[in-house]
Amino acid sequence: MLRERRGLLLDLAGRAKARDAAAAWTARVHAVTARTDRQDVDALLIRPDGLVAGAWPTGRDFGATTLVRVPGTWFSQPA
Repeated sequence: MLRERRGLLLDLAGRAKARDAAAAWTARVHAVTARTDRQDVDALLIRPDGLVAGAWPTGRDFGATTLVRVPGTWFSQPA
């Protein structure tokens, strides 16, 4: 994904709301559900250069505003 110059949304908690919100950016952000032993973060948005653009702590509500604002900052608004 990063080689394709696309961002990556790692859904570490299996929350459909995170993947659904990323759907608007399918041309620019690839959403992946992954498993981890980490319990301090539910999702990470990773820029194409590998830097973390957003992190959602465990239990934080994936509000529509947050999941639109953060990807929109790095990948512009969806087409």
